[in-house]
Amino acid sequence: MTATATATKSKLAIRDLELWIFRVVWLVLPFTAFPLITRALDQGGSALQTGGTIGLWAIWAVTLIASMVPRTETLTAIRVAAPSSLAAVIASIISLLDDGTVDVVLVLGILGAGAASLLAFHPAVSDAFADGSSYGDERRFLLSTPGAILAGPIQLVWAAIALGGTVGPILLLAEQWVLGAILTVVGWPLAYFAVPVLHRLSNRWLVFVPAGLVVHDKTALREPQLFRKASITALGPAPVDTSYEDLTLNALGLALRAELIEPSKIVRNERGQDTELTTIGGFLVSPNRPGKVITEAKSRGFAIG
Repeated sequence: MTATATATKSKLAIRDLELWIFRVVWLVLPFTAFPLITRALDQGGSALQTGGTIGLWAIWAVTLIASMVPRTETLTAIRVAAPSSLAAVIASIISLLDDGTVDVVLVLGILGAGAASLLAFHPAVSDAFADGSSYGDERRFLLSTPGAILAGPIQLVWAAIALGGTVGPILLLAEQWVLGAILTVVGWPLAYFAVPVLHRLSNRWLVFVPAGLVVHDKTALREPQLFRKASITALGPAPVDTSYEDLTLNALGLALRAELIEPSKIVRNERGQDTELTTIGGFLVSPNRPGKVITEAKSRGFAIG
């Protein structure tokens, strides 16, 4: 069996328990979160009840299928759908406040949707989806979200997709014709343009390839940059006082440094500036799971230090 065939076979193996836990949590969501949401829908008219239920089941089915096909595209899909289920549960609780009761349905709804939301952003789940798009003897690790985006803009982008695409139709089903029409006309284009922005975060990887290591991050670099294995003299945790080129974009978590045997040239992706080469003697990156990156580097013969 060739190395490529072996690598392909290994991709089909179950490597991430957390991914299967997400699938199971999402699979049972109709028994945990749906009873609470449908209870809230029952307070509306028949059109809202029927349309909302159909939409609920359609989103659940599409997301379940997406979870079975790990790709960067499906990672973006579950990162929209899973938090949306939690938002629907919270909205349902608010609409049912007059009941004044805390029962099993409410607790199960919070636990089910909350668990799905947390797992959708779990580093192991994210890496499993990112690596699902790799080719041959590659191994992709998702990079951590830039700090400036994590501080607020990413939540607004999610809201533009999840709320922009659903609030208008829900109001129309509730026979709020004017407001529903306005929010649909405004919300759908907003959601359409927000999807690529969110999906860009699913396309930021550190990639091991047979030739070396690739930094694939168009937020930091104009083009993916290959650093050959022979040119990397050490790969490991970054010290606090390092002066190497920072490609982490202030992401939270442990940064890794790669020392180069000789200077290399990169092109930073900086708005408002002309394209120019930057000479570096090393660089810093922040993968979601730095420990797994080091383990993979060791298995591929990279110098660790």
